[in-house]
Amino acid sequence: MGKFTKRISRYEDNQDLTFTKKDRLETFKRIQRSPAPYHQRSTTLRRIGKRYVGPILGTLMVVLIMIGFLLPEFYQTNETKVPSSNQASEQKNTSFSALLIGKEAVEDNSGRTSIHILLTYNSIDKSVKLVPIPSDAYVDISDPAGEMTQKDKLMHAYAYHSSPEAVLATVSTLFDMPIDYYSIFSEEEIYGMLGIKEDDRKNGPVQLYKMRDLLEERLSGSQINKILEVSETDIPDNILNHFQVDGSNAASVEVMDMEKGTEETFINGIYYVKINQDLLESTANKLKQHVGYRE
Repeated sequence: MGKFTKRISRYEDNQDLTFTKKDRLETFKRIQRSPAPYHQRSTTLRRIGKRYVGPILGTLMVVLIMIGFLLPEFYQTNETKVPSSNQASEQKNTSFSALLIGKEAVEDNSGRTSIHILLTYNSIDKSVKLVPIPSDAYVDISDPAGEMTQKDKLMHAYAYHSSPEAVLATVSTLFDMPIDYYSIFSEEEIYGMLGIKEDDRKNGPVQLYKMRDLLEERLSGSQINKILEVSETDIPDNILNHFQVDGSNAASVEVMDMEKGTEETFINGIYYVKINQDLLESTANKLKQHVGYRE
């Protein structure tokens, strides 16, 4: 190889290694456009995470704390509203029915019962309806469970089973309606209120069902309340405490007439009083409507 040829070869070698300014700029652009290495990207993500995770967690904690405070208050508000609504309903409607049972002596568990008055109380208009039932009424006697045991006078229902529940079940069957409570009192209580003296009872128990006008005239709401208070009763105190009769209204105490639908009769030589079935049904319907019972 001649000197000229070698010189040209060295020149070409040097020419290939030349790195111009333009080449450097192009190289830098390519580097910038190329994706960052994985470790650099991870470092960048960690920096971003550290920057934002704090505020995000802080916001989340605030939300959870607010829920923790507000949720119990929400449920407490609902719980207080519901009972208060029910309580208001109970206070507005404490209507009930009861059987007033008069005996010669309350502590006597074997004697007959001389007075039977079916009472209904409407707590909305504070009114009372009274139904005096003949003690000689010929009825199906029931035991405390409501099972019929025999036919006899109503006054003997207590003597058969020594239980006020038996009298309650007997009258409930007679009128075909539920009766909530019973109240046993000494017959002297009501006789004294009505002005009935002992001489008036020489021939036997006074038939109150024949004294509708006397009952309506002399038996006021406060006197009925007194009978209930001194009686042996299963009426709960919270019900009895709400028993108030409108004294300003003369019609607040109504005594329903049972005399016109009765018939005196003898069976096997024994005196009884039979009550017309239509009268029983119509009376029961009025009582159910008054107290708010639904079939």
